[in-house]
Order: sequence, then C-alpha cells, then structure tokens
Amino acid sequence: RLWNLYSNNLEKRPLTTKCTAAAVIFFSSDSAAQYLTKEKNVEFSWDPLRALSGAFFGVIATSYLHFWWNGLEVVVQRLFPPTLSKFKAVALKVFVDQSLGAPMYIYSYYIVTNFLQTAVEKGISVKDAWMESKEKADEMLWPTMLRHWQVWPIIHSLNFYYVPIQHRTLVQNLVLVGWSGYLSHLNNGGLITPKQEVELTAEIKRRKTIEINRRETVEIKRSQALKES
Repeated sequence: RLWNLYSNNLEKRPLTTKCTAAAVIFFSSDSAAQYLTKEKNVEFSWDPLRALSGAFFGVIATSYLHFWWNGLEVVVQRLFPPTLSKFKAVALKVFVDQSLGAPMYIYSYYIVTNFLQTAVEKGISVKDAWMESKEKADEMLWPTMLRHWQVWPIIHSLNFYYVPIQHRTLVQNLVLVGWSGYLSHLNNGGLITPKQEVELTAEIKRRKTIEINRRETVEIKRSQALKES
C-alpha cells in the first residue's frame, strides 16, 4: 500500500515526491549518525540544526539529480541506444556521473550544510559563512571522493542497469540512509583533512619539543644542584 502511494505520487508529482522522501531520509540518517557516533559515557545531545541542514541539502541534491540523470539518460541513449548496447550505455553513464556529477554533489553537500550551520551557530555574515564553507568543502572534497569511489560506482552500475529511471533516485536515497549519515560524520570531525593532518603533525612536534626542553632543563638543574652540593 505504501509503495502504491509512493508510485502514484511519483507519477503525479515526481520532483516533489522525490524531495520529500530525500528530506526524511537525510534528516533521519543524520540524527542516527549523531547518536551512533557520540562519545562513550557522554549523555546524548541531539543537534537539530545539523539534522535540518542535512535534510535541506537532501532536497537540493535530489532536485539536482532529478534533472541531471534525466539529461544524462537522453544524451547517452542517443550515443548508445539500450536495445543495441545496454552495457556500453550504463558504463558511459556511470563514468560521466562519477567524473562530473558526483564531485559536484559532494562539494555542494559540504557547502550547503556547513554554510547553514556556520551562519546560524556563529552568527557571522553571509560572506564569512560562505568563505568558511568553501574552505571546508575544498579540504574535504578529495578525501571524501576517494571513499565515495569505493562504493558508488558499483551501486550506480546496478542502479542504471536494472532500475527504471523514475525509481533510481529512490534507490540512491535508500543507500544514502547509511551514506549521508557517514558524510555527516566526516563533516563533523570524523575525517582528518590534509590541512588538519599537517596542523596536527606540527602540534605533536611542538609538544614533543616542549617535553624534550623541559626534561633538559630539569637535568641541567639537577646537575647544577649536585655540583653545588
């Protein structure tokens, strides 16, 4: 019954139906990620702004995918009609989607979610919030894509090959129950970016130098005390 309701609404209002489902999925998966990644022995504190920013991105991303995949389908079918070479058509769609569509999707995720959280929580100007969000997106894009390409090319190959185009966004969003939560985890401290790794390494070296200097100072004072005695 629920599937029939979804299918009927998808036929009448495809974009609205897809966006509504995506908002629910992103909101739920982010909330679950917050709970599952909380520190041990610390009382759980739910961050509604973080969950809402994920849901907002879900609406934007689903709108983007709706038009992107429909356009991709038209272009690829002209080159490789499914009746002649379905495998080549799917391979080309996956290649183009993962080379162009996926980086834009991931980059916009970090821009949108960080912009909303930064602007509201810090109360800074739109320009400053945009610059902070862009800097975060620049840092997170490549490390995230390396993880993305370990999972999504296989999923999309199956999705493009077996699933009708009107249901492909739903398949993606169902997988996103876990993946969007994982993205949220990375976005909120679950991934050390190259810049952060350099800063962390420098901080470790600084602390080691301080500790070595402290020990040398203690040793010198001890030697002086022995000489004086």
